[in-house]
Amino acid sequence: MQTKYNLAKNFHISFPIHEQNSLIYVCDIGHHITEPGHCHGPAVRSYYLIHLIEKGKGTIERGGKVTHLSEGDAFIIHPNEITTYTADKNEPWEYYWIGFAGSYSADIMRKTTTELFARYHKSGLIALKNCIGNTSTLDEIEGLRILFSVLDAIKTEKVENRDVVGLALDYIENNYFRPISVSGIASQLGLSRAHFTTVFTKAVGESPYNYLTKIRIKHAKQYLSSTTLSITEVAYSVGFASIERFSDQFKKYTDLSPLAYRKAYSLL
Repeated sequence: MQTKYNLAKNFHISFPIHEQNSLIYVCDIGHHITEPGHCHGPAVRSYYLIHLIEKGKGTIERGGKVTHLSEGDAFIIHPNEITTYTADKNEPWEYYWIGFAGSYSADIMRKTTTELFARYHKSGLIALKNCIGNTSTLDEIEGLRILFSVLDAIKTEKVENRDVVGLALDYIENNYFRPISVSGIASQLGLSRAHFTTVFTKAVGESPYNYLTKIRIKHAKQYLSSTTLSITEVAYSVGFASIERFSDQFKKYTDLSPLAYRKAYSLL
């Protein structure tokens, strides 16, 4: 059950506590219109906390370094990180926040941004404002939807090459069975096809197209040897658009037709 506080200048929803091995979950969502000079900290949190500043200005101090922030800025607090944030005395800020945790939270934060501060897109702020304006539909699933809207709103546009490759490998492994393409993968990462292909090929040693095809063939071999799916069903199950294309590529990479491979390596 949620715990809700709704004061004139303060709105806070706390979600149920989860087991430590939960992948990802929202801890709380809130909105604060601060008083002039309002200060919080030095303090730590046990979870990730993202603030989106809608109005005003202030500072955040971490590790002895003070950063000035204002409307349109976001600041991210990591678990167990000591921070102090203070609203301006003349133009105190108004911000919305969302906190989250879980065993997957560090990984998803790394894939979102490695920065502690960011300019956010309005979509994240709108998601938070809408949920606060309509709490009747706010549950754990809706909380996750809002979280991913906020993460998408602060996602770093320029990702390091090593992160591009890691994200691409994960994306291919999780989506090889869909009708994805190299251009589509590059678009998901915010890169041109040419730049993505160059970065990927340099890191992996082969083009993203060849790698994607090999992943599809690897899974096709598993289906052929351990299931009774037809050749056509296997082709579509691993992302090929036609049986002809599948047969051509399978033979190119294995020197055997799909049917010959099944006869030679079937485990049934």
